Parts: sequence; C-alpha cells; structure tokens
Amino acid sequence: MNTVDPERARHDRVERLRGDRRLLVGAILASVVSLACGFLAGHGFGDLLEQLRTMAIDSVFDDRGDAEPPYGPVWGTFGFLGCLAAGSLTGAAVRRYQGRPSGPVFPAVLVFAAGTAGVWVSSRGWLPPLAVGTAVDPVFHEDEKWGFLAWLMYYADRWVPALLFVLTALVSWYAVQVSRRYAGMVRTRDRLLRHGRRTRAEIVEVKLRLAGDESGTRVVGANVTVSFLDLAGVRHRVTRRTRETTISAAEVLFDPASPSDDKKIFVALRRHPALGDWLPAS
Repeated sequence: MNTVDPERARHDRVERLRGDRRLLVGAILASVVSLACGFLAGHGFGDLLEQLRTMAIDSVFDDRGDAEPPYGPVWGTFGFLGCLAAGSLTGAAVRRYQGRPSGPVFPAVLVFAAGTAGVWVSSRGWLPPLAVGTAVDPVFHEDEKWGFLAWLMYYADRWVPALLFVLTALVSWYAVQVSRRYAGMVRTRDRLLRHGRRTRAEIVEVKLRLAGDESGTRVVGANVTVSFLDLAGVRHRVTRRTRETTISAAEVLFDPASPSDDKKIFVALRRHPALGDWLPAS
C-alpha cells in the first residue's frame, strides 16, 4: 500500500524543481527558438504583405514576381506555430524555475521584437512599382491612376514596420509593468511568510469558470471565496481565481497589522502549498 501523501509529494516535487538550472537552460533555449521563429514569422508576413502591395500598386499583368514560389508565407506560418510552441515552453520553464503562480509575459516581447525585425528585413526587398502613381498595364496598356489604397500600400514598407515597432514598445512597456507588479507581490508574499500570519480558512463559495468551443463546454478554473478570522476575531472574506477545479482545503496568509488589505492577503487552496500556490489579489 502506498502511504505517501500525494499533496506532500506534489509539494516536494514542485519545490525540488524550483531553482533547477536545467529549467533555466531550457527557458533560454526556448527563448532563442522563439526569437528565430518570430523572425521567420515576421519575414513571412512581410512577404505576404509584398504580394498584397504589388496587387494594389501594379496591374495584375505585372509578372515580375511570378517566377519565385511563395515559400515566404508558408515558412512564416511554420514560424508562427513555432512561436506558440516555444513561447509556451519558455513560460512553463520559467514558471517552474521561479515557482510562479503564472507564466511570465516576456516571451511575447521576444516574439513581437523578432517579428518586427523580420517584417523590416522583408520590406527592404519589396518590388518597387513599375511607375509611381500609376498601375501600369504592360499587356493591354490600360493604365490606371492610384487611389487611396494604392498610395497607402505604396508606403507600407515604412508604416508597417513603424506600426509594429510601436506595438512592440507597448508590449514591452506592459511587460515591464507586469514584472514590477509581480516583483512587488513576491516581496509582500515573502515578507508575510516570514512575519505574517497563516490560518485555516473556510471555503464559502466556488464558482466554476466555463469555456466553450466546437467540442463542447469545459471547466477552465474557478473563483473561490473563502473566509477567515484575524487575530481580533473579525471575519474577512476574499475571492481568488484559480485554475484548480478540485478544491478541498483553504489556507490564508495575511498581515496581522492590516488584515483587511486585500493586496496583503494570499490564499492557498492546497493542504501543503508550495511557494507558487499562494494566490494574490487579481
């Protein structure tokens, strides 16, 4: 008969993985793959934009690019799929390495930056128009003046990379803000683990979160409300979001000096919580 407590075994396994250098190496390698796939996806997207640009600024009878197979968009699709896979691996490795409750945001920054670089490199080699301002028909010679869309696509080699650069800057700014909030949460959690108060909590309500697709509806997590007593005997209620769907116990970590401050209350929904199991305020 197996007498090992599965909750304790999970706790020991999670804590054993935290700080494992193999996870750090895996995260670095997956990040490098994310960069490469992001560049490939961006370059493929740029090649697709070139085709749309040529259709807008030149006649359909312009066959200058017909001799080359459209490998760029195909490889770009593979690059995009690779970004999704490598980004997920990077986030999972960092989450386990740091003992985080959720994955980091920086893989998305890598993908955006590499994709922007890929589009910019692709745009440097886009075919110029046969004549600026006119869609030249080399067969029937029925030339047409450019409209707004044609002029917009003519300058796409400038504004598309610039737009993606701005988006990358915004994603980077968002990632920095998230990182700062997470660092502040970690400092608060670690301080409370040393000087705060841990107490058992009562599970008041569990609301399952559902998600549906073509295959049907499935449970993706829950909003759990718990209540606990502070040192003065006052009861408090807090709600936390979790991906767990089987919840049998609850424990609260709080600051005795300010027990009603939601940002200083952490909830664990396991009997033996690991460091990343303490759920902060949303």
